[in-house]
Amino acid sequence: MTVETIVYGLLKIFIGLSILLVYLRLTHGSQAGPQTPIDTIGNFVIGGVLGGVLYSTQISVFYFVIYMVFTLCMIQLLNVATTKIRFLHMAVREQRVPVITDGDIDIKSFQQTDVALDLKRLIADLRAQGIYDLEEIEFAQIEPSGALSVIRKGDGVPNFALIVKGKLDTRDIADAHKTEDWVYLQLRAAGVELEDVFLMEFKNGNRLLILLNDGTNIRREVAEASNMNDKEEEWREGVEEASAPDDTEDSEKDVAKHSAEDAHPTNEPKA
Repeated sequence: MTVETIVYGLLKIFIGLSILLVYLRLTHGSQAGPQTPIDTIGNFVIGGVLGGVLYSTQISVFYFVIYMVFTLCMIQLLNVATTKIRFLHMAVREQRVPVITDGDIDIKSFQQTDVALDLKRLIADLRAQGIYDLEEIEFAQIEPSGALSVIRKGDGVPNFALIVKGKLDTRDIADAHKTEDWVYLQLRAAGVELEDVFLMEFKNGNRLLILLNDGTNIRREVAEASNMNDKEEEWREGVEEASAPDDTEDSEKDVAKHSAEDAHPTNEPKA
């Protein structure tokens, strides 16, 4: 191995590390946060590119830069796609898994074939948090990062992000035992549009935090039919009437029939 070969290899390493640092700076990858499966696979690919080019004298620095830039662009493109496209997000990104709900162990979560959960590992993680009795726990779940979140009995209820960056989070809505219509009802009661909401958090079972894109915070209790304004009551009545037109028509016919009978009573023969 000549001095020229060593210098050439060191130059490739310097250029490769510089490209990686620029990539991490542009994508904020240097900040603390869980890695996605795409990032994990990308790390192996980047290592292969660096190692293969480093020990190959047939690949010039120019082509090495092209390979590195192309690889990093593909990794970022896949990360963005899994964030924007829902079915890709569900297939690639890690999901949270509830393990204890309403004080009871969620047996179904441990029986799922696509989720690797160990009951002994759960108990060990609880002991690490100073919890030695499962009956003390109201709610616990495995976060996408792999961390265990626990709420003890009497400490409250979990919070749910119903809207994130103008899009409904159907998983959180279902976990909160709410519906999309209920979320739209809260938006109308607060006087805001879905696309204007940066975050809607449902907490304490009856409170909402709505953070708008312009930084405005709206804190309010959930809106129910009993505390809505007249306009909202009219809208809700219209929805209920539209959902059951046949029942309404039948009731109107019954009323008309009884009115006619009262006006013209039939003469029953006396015994």
